[in-house]
Amino acid sequence: MIRRVHSVASRVLVGLGVAVAALAAIGYAFIFSGIATPVARDLGTVAVPNQEGAVPVYLSDGRPAFVLRSEDGVRVIDARPPLRAGEPGRLIAWCGVNFTDVVGAAAYAPGGELLAGNAPSGLIVYPTRATAGGDELVVGAGGSPSGAIASDTVPTCEVNTFVVHEPREGEVFDPSVAADEEPPGWVWLEGRLEAIGGQAMLCDPGRDCASGAVARGIDPAKVATGGALLDGLFLARIRDGAIEELHYVPHPEAGR
Repeated sequence: MIRRVHSVASRVLVGLGVAVAALAAIGYAFIFSGIATPVARDLGTVAVPNQEGAVPVYLSDGRPAFVLRSEDGVRVIDARPPLRAGEPGRLIAWCGVNFTDVVGAAAYAPGGELLAGNAPSGLIVYPTRATAGGDELVVGAGGSPSGAIASDTVPTCEVNTFVVHEPREGEVFDPSVAADEEPPGWVWLEGRLEAIGGQAMLCDPGRDCASGAVARGIDPAKVATGGALLDGLFLARIRDGAIEELHYVPHPEAGR
């Protein structure tokens, strides 16, 4: 009787081993064939605008974007233009006919393509799919940058028509306060970007830079963009007492 129990147990173990090996083989086959590519997580849903134009939104992880409705359809475009290494970050503005990067002096078509300027590429456009009701879009991850298109003339942006991301009341921090408190996610800051002591510093509002926070990833030599310091509102993230992904937010007066 004991021998028979051992025999049955051995057969069960052998059977389990074969099954596990078979499952592992199938898994490796899927991985190496590219079939088992992980599904990227969506970046939330956004409302479809009721009329043509661009609406500033924030995706599920807080990143700023625009939902643009035109005669060609509806697109979701990242509000952060492509940068060269060490450049201060900034957000684009919609001016009724195209997107503009005031700081980098670049213009982008409604489809995200680079029209003018020395930017590395066009804007990032995200894949989307309509919800069942059709009044919202699900924004997929893995957006890709647009290319460039030849343009003999670039429409002039009227500064008074700028559509930009704006903070709500009570959302704006001084840089030094944000660095101390480290609020989660993307936060609004008000200050002036300067090169101090060999590093980029976002100073608290005021005439001097008695207090502020270090802005990582920015080359101090590139702080004065276009010969002028960036002064006003910024969108950023805070980690370990310093600013990361600092982006200047243009305003109508910035284009004057």
